[in-house]
Amino acid sequence: MIAAAVTVPGSAAGAQPLALTRDVIHERAATEPTTVKIWADAHDIHVRFDVTQHEPIVATQHSDDVGQGSDDAVWVDLWPTGSGGFMYMFQATPNGTHYESSSENTAYAPHWVSHGATTSTGYEVTMEIPFNVMRGVHSGSWHAQFVRYTHATGEQDVWSYYNAQTNPDDETGSGKLLFHIAGAASLRPAPRAEIYALGLGTTAAYGGSTSRIGADISIPITPTASFFATFHPDYSNVELDQQTISPTVFSRTYNEVRPFFTQSANYFGNFNCNACNGYRTILYTPGIPTPRDGYAVEGRQGNVSFASFDAIGFRRNDQATAMTYLSPNRYWQGTYERVAANGTGVHDIANEVGLSWYDHKYTDVYLNAGNETGNLVSDASKARFIDAGGGWSDAHFGLFGSVRNYGEQFNPYDGFDSYPGVAGYGIYSAYIWNPRAKSSKIAAVGLGAFLDRYQGTHQGLAQSDNSLTFDLLTKSAWDFQAFTGSNYLRLDSMLMPVSQSGGFQITYHSGLQTGNPGNFPNHGSSATPTMINYTTGRYGNGRLDTWYRNSTIQLGARGALSLAIDNTSQWMHGVTSDNVQWFDSVSYTYQISRNSSFAIGVRKVVGYAPQPNGGGNCMGTCTNISLAYHTRFRRYEIYAAYGDPNTLTTVPQAIFKIIFYAGAAKGT
Repeated sequence: MIAAAVTVPGSAAGAQPLALTRDVIHERAATEPTTVKIWADAHDIHVRFDVTQHEPIVATQHSDDVGQGSDDAVWVDLWPTGSGGFMYMFQATPNGTHYESSSENTAYAPHWVSHGATTSTGYEVTMEIPFNVMRGVHSGSWHAQFVRYTHATGEQDVWSYYNAQTNPDDETGSGKLLFHIAGAASLRPAPRAEIYALGLGTTAAYGGSTSRIGADISIPITPTASFFATFHPDYSNVELDQQTISPTVFSRTYNEVRPFFTQSANYFGNFNCNACNGYRTILYTPGIPTPRDGYAVEGRQGNVSFASFDAIGFRRNDQATAMTYLSPNRYWQGTYERVAANGTGVHDIANEVGLSWYDHKYTDVYLNAGNETGNLVSDASKARFIDAGGGWSDAHFGLFGSVRNYGEQFNPYDGFDSYPGVAGYGIYSAYIWNPRAKSSKIAAVGLGAFLDRYQGTHQGLAQSDNSLTFDLLTKSAWDFQAFTGSNYLRLDSMLMPVSQSGGFQITYHSGLQTGNPGNFPNHGSSATPTMINYTTGRYGNGRLDTWYRNSTIQLGARGALSLAIDNTSQWMHGVTSDNVQWFDSVSYTYQISRNSSFAIGVRKVVGYAPQPNGGGNCMGTCTNISLAYHTRFRRYEIYAAYGDPNTLTTVPQAIFKIIFYAGAAKGT
């Protein structure tokens, strides 16, 4: 039930214990007691969790913001301005390692304090959250939620809830806290500047040594809106590894990591898509070259959120605008997005509108439509799309479907479309069974099925996919999956199998979060998983066998060794040579402290990718060696690295980078 409003006292002595009584994952009463106390002074919110836990306590992570979801945890969700406002989440594990996130900025990482300790009956966690790391702080009513996650069982207990709730962070199920904040007007968000300096050392053959300096700034316009900009940005991103040899006939997509684009990322792409197979969006920022400078605004006012940016590059300009309206009861959502690209020989504009309805219990429906104009479009009637769908789900069963039609000339320059010019439908269903008996050794059994059929509007394009998955998850952290199916793609009137739908997967230390069938299978994460995966099927002019073997081994309390030996083998028909490719990697990470870590990795790709292939693979032999050290202080961060795990081959370069934060905290 929705909890009654609670007045937040000004000291710990006046705080009353609030009980977390509902497990929203398994739709039952919480199996173990958890209480939380909250109070606030003029500067900070203080939260204390007292957790009773009979299962072994999992607390493997020791550096903040690393390995979220792999340990037991408690967290608080806060919506200072209520429905439609920014959401802030502050999470900590039994040893005090913490994480945070915000709907305001995907790079949200302000300074706050957490402590954890084990007790005779479980563990306790305390948090100290400054008011000035949140937007819209005020005296009065805030929406809030308290959550406890037990890694051994996947249970997620909450303080406030509604019937049929399966997501603990759903604002619809939140309760209310009543704050009286002395001097709240002085807690308005402050301007922020992130100033970086970078030195790069390498030989003349690779461009020579260099240095550069730049900045990202953010200036509040209102308590919930900001202007932000970037000048001479640096996007070395040496700490992120997104390389893979996974076979695919589609072009590969990558996560955005550049600060200018991540600040407003949550405002774009807010369109539903049920039973999708293939990625489509009118804005794909990783495809936009690093700008010379950029300017943007983002924020929320009432029930409306909005963002707009202008990325100014060399002989190129990329602009995007998005606006979303969410009804006061959070059932209806309307979204509009516009993206424009202008450069040498290119003038392209894409528009998309969407309308969706969700009752926050079982049912959702949506309708999206869009068009493209500009000198890349010769026939406006062929540069449109429409996509409609809906579904029904509870904690155990889900059924989703959609129909869509994409014109053959709808392919936005700043977007991403796996294949334009298709029309058809997709259907997805899943069932999850959770044994009620506590003595059962089985945590969950799941069955999922997917089917789609698409016909092309030109060049004989067609796509057909079928899959069936069985999943058995044990309480001892073993996960067994078996799957079968088929995939076909027709290009230029030739029907071609591209199947990798048959096989199995065995995982140890998989994590035990078993949730909504809409995300089946969903098993959380673990700091030390071991996985063997085998897939097979007819793929192009041959048969493709793929093995993935990965393991992470904990070495001491703070170290971890990760190993991977993967390979793809495409046995071709009627030719003398086959396509065989190996991917080997070994890396070691050491969590020095809550604020610093060190990593070293060696990776090698040998051989030739299966055909057809959507790109991103090495051809021949590619080697990568990388080292990275990172430490963070309250006002600055330091990175020291060699190599770049974002590339398949490493050039001999050393990078030293320092970022200084002035004004407001990182990501606020």
